[in-house]
Formats: sequence, structure tokens, C-alpha cells
Amino acid sequence: MCRFLLYKSTSPILLADLLTRPAHSIIMQSVINKLRIDMTMPMNGDGFGIGWYDDEPGTAGCLFTSTLPAWSNMNLQRLAEKVRSRMVFAHVRATTGGTATSEANCHPWQFGSLMWMHNGSIGGFEKIKRRIQNSLSEDIFLSIKGTTDSEHSFAVFLNMLEDPHKPVFTYQELRTAMLKTIAQFNEWLEGEEQLSLMNFAVTDGQSVVCARYVTSAHLEAASLFYSSGSEFQADGGKYRMVKANKREDVVVVASEPLTYERTDWLAIPTNTLLVITPKLNVHLHPIKDKNWNPNRGRPTLN
Repeated sequence: MCRFLLYKSTSPILLADLLTRPAHSIIMQSVINKLRIDMTMPMNGDGFGIGWYDDEPGTAGCLFTSTLPAWSNMNLQRLAEKVRSRMVFAHVRATTGGTATSEANCHPWQFGSLMWMHNGSIGGFEKIKRRIQNSLSEDIFLSIKGTTDSEHSFAVFLNMLEDPHKPVFTYQELRTAMLKTIAQFNEWLEGEEQLSLMNFAVTDGQSVVCARYVTSAHLEAASLFYSSGSEFQADGGKYRMVKANKREDVVVVASEPLTYERTDWLAIPTNTLLVITPKLNVHLHPIKDKNWNPNRGRPTLN
């Protein structure tokens, strides 16, 4: 199971303050991940990717991906000490479904101004792969370069947008497309016994939509947390989310908390969308489909 992280703020952050320096940074999570479901593969060493945006709305972000483990890539260390951004995606990969370790299979992926990453797996993906591809428009089908269920999920999402080539989207458009994507997979996977874990994240550099979702009304989805405040910074050598006022100037979403300050982090409920608007308002939307269960018990998957 992969790990991912995203950051959105009113002010840019040095990538090192997200990726390498915190006590439980995304790089540390590539080696030690305490909330992983599949502990038979305890490391995320099958490549990584970092995506970030500049300050011009509607432009494509920049991607840096590699098949090397994140903990041993010196270029990542160098970039992290120099690059600053208000909008960051980061992902460390553990292969699922026997897919190859290649740069084409490393998250995040891009299409125009949109960026996408996934933690989880589509159960029975090989059984529906042809149906997925047949459902896509020609340009979206041709944009697929790798072999993963995650990139195909991005293609399904793009296909749900009225115009995936637009430079900027409203958060409502992204939210609606995410809900349609999950609903479409549920339709294709009807009767499939394997669970699907759909922790998806998408951004156009302005808005963000994340899903924490599992195709079960009883089990918990793969872990996903968020933290918000006025600044994410080092305090006496330890990182934490500073809440200097009631404003939300920073939102961080992560598969596992980056710090050990438990009060800084909230778990996103299972089968829920988290939306971050361009003004950094955070909205939680329950996904009330056949797998919605308001009385879901304590986690058995976490």
C-alpha cells in the first residue's frame, strides 16, 4: 500500500519541511508506515513522485518522479532544500497487482492543469480493464502511459469532466467528477469479491478533492488524515501545526500524520470526500451510496 501527502497554503513552504525533516515525513513513511493494511510489504520502495505548482492559476504543475526508493535519492534531497510551493503533491509507491516498477507507473500523473495520485487498489482490475479503456475518449485513452489501476482511475475521472482540457475547475466540478468516478467503479465491480481501496487525490493547483473510500459497508478504508491551521512549522526542532488564529491558511492531508502531535490531526471518516476550496475552506462530504454506513464500527482495516 502506498503513502501520499498533499499541502495547500496561502504561503509557499520549502519542500524539505514536508518531505524530509518532520519526524514521520513522507520519506520516513516509505520505510516505516504504522497504519499500513498489507504488512507483508512493509516498505514503499518502488519509486516516488513529487508534484508542485507555481503561483499562476491554470498552468500545469511540475513533476519529478523516479523508480529509486525515496530514502536513497539524492536529487530528491537537493530539490527539497531549494523548491518552495503553495500546492504540493507527494507519493511513495509500493506496487500492487504485479505492475512494473517504472517511471510511467509512478504517481502523481498530470493531464493539463490536473494532477492525480492514489493510495489503494482496484479489486479485480484486470477483469474490468478492457471496459475502462473502451469507456474513454480517444485523447484520454492515448494519455495513459503506464499499466496501473491508479492511472486508469485518473483516466476515468478525466472522462467524467465536461471538459478535462480546461485550465481551471471549480471545486464543485472536481467533487462531482470524483463522485461519478467512484460510482462508475462500483457499477463495474458489482459482484466482485475483492475489496477496492480508493483513496484518491486530485487538484488543478487551486482546488483539491480527496476521497477516503472502500467498497465495504463494514470495513474501514486505508488511513487518511488532515490537519489545518495558520502555519506548519518547526517549533523547537519539532514540527507541528500552529493555530495562531481561527483562519485556515494551511491544510495538510496525509496517509499518516507527519508529526506525533495527536491533537494536530483528524482522521477523515471512511467513505467521505474532503474538499479544499481555493480560499482554503475545508468541507467533508459523506459518500452516501450502497457502501455508506453511519454506524460503521471501529476499524478492522486502518
